Amino acid sequence: MRKSIPHIVIMLGIVSLLTDAATEMIYPLIPVFVGALGSGAVALGIIEGVAESTSSLLKLLGGIISDRMGRRKVLVFIGYSISSLIRPLTGIVSSAWQIVVVRMVDRVGKGLRTAPRDALLASGVHESIRGKSFGFHRAMDHTGAMIGPILAIVTLLILFTGFGITDTTRALRWTFILAIIPGLLAVLTLIILVKEPETAGPNGNNFRFSLKGFSANFKTYLLILILFTLGNSSDAFLLFRIEESISKSGAVVSIVNSIGPLREMVAGFGTAKDQETIINILFLPLVWSFFHVIKVIFSTPLGALSDRIGRKRAINAGWAVYAFVYVSFALLVFLPSDVQVLATFILFAIYALYYAFTEGAEKALVADMVNEDQRGSAYGMYNFAIGLGALPASVIFGLIYSLADRKLPGFGGTFAFGFGGLLAIISMILLSLKVREPRQVE
Repeated sequence: MRKSIPHIVIMLGIVSLLTDAATEMIYPLIPVFVGALGSGAVALGIIEGVAESTSSLLKLLGGIISDRMGRRKVLVFIGYSISSLIRPLTGIVSSAWQIVVVRMVDRVGKGLRTAPRDALLASGVHESIRGKSFGFHRAMDHTGAMIGPILAIVTLLILFTGFGITDTTRALRWTFILAIIPGLLAVLTLIILVKEPETAGPNGNNFRFSLKGFSANFKTYLLILILFTLGNSSDAFLLFRIEESISKSGAVVSIVNSIGPLREMVAGFGTAKDQETIINILFLPLVWSFFHVIKVIFSTPLGALSDRIGRKRAINAGWAVYAFVYVSFALLVFLPSDVQVLATFILFAIYALYYAFTEGAEKALVADMVNEDQRGSAYGMYNFAIGLGALPASVIFGLIYSLADRKLPGFGGTFAFGFGGLLAIISMILLSLKVREPRQVE
């Protein structure tokens, strides 16, 4: 008989919702902000590569320490607190390298909390609904990621209209600073409403940076994840690609100017050039919010689907979607400018399915492969494997993007996104052939 989603999953979901709302008030605007500071694709690749690699590598430490302690909530609290306090400092930086520092410290917090949180979540659910529970948690996370860009849009509009700010960089800075509010609410929710279940207690034998004690099957799974991650650059490049396309084509500006109420709303935003800049900036969080709406809708049902059809099938379905979307973004430049806007929304809707298929299924597969007292370390290793690919992935992607664009102006993204799609296809084949899926308990 299928069981309902436990209270701890719901509460951790609320914490993730509020945290992601804070994060996504900032994240979709980073490519624009980096450009305003005078940097481009290479700098963005370094920023996101360092950030995500830091996060993933520290997830190993967080997982191992939580197994050592036998308690998860303390590390979860520390991690959320670090991120909530450091993230808004993006609003006071003056150069790209300072963004690297802020993003890195923010991801230190994410790294420390993620593996203990996932282990905490896994310990509170029956394995027959593990995929569903992780999917629900991701849906809550994505709800916050949907709300965050909307909060950013509302904040920017208030700053532009209510306070008369026409300097877009200044408006972005204030938006980033105000992201501290939902972050602090997340920490308070964790303290008050999340109760840690009783577990088997500390496991001192697992305090090691080693795969010893894990199965060959689990190790193979990690190697394939590393390969996939090498082609899985930061999603910031998707936003960079969009910003690059729409700013050149002027398609979004044309659409806004063709709609009377929207045209009147932006009419007071300074000069025509100011209006164009503001419209393009607001378009990015709008697309990003739409993207997360689709995630919210599908994360729970597709996470539950892995409980029925198997984790591998669900993961491969997601990786197939990923490959299709990346190849499509590679070819986006060949579409007429007025079609690119519609294509952007369609591709982001499809891309959301990649996350819905894989996020719950990948984490559930980790839990299926290891014993309960190893889960903190296992999730740490899982995220460590992703981290090994994360730094070179975004740096390589940024270099391919920049170097190819120098040789063939406007086509840098074509080569970079094509590279990511190819590695996804290879990873699908290896997962099908080399990884054995453990039998689930009904």
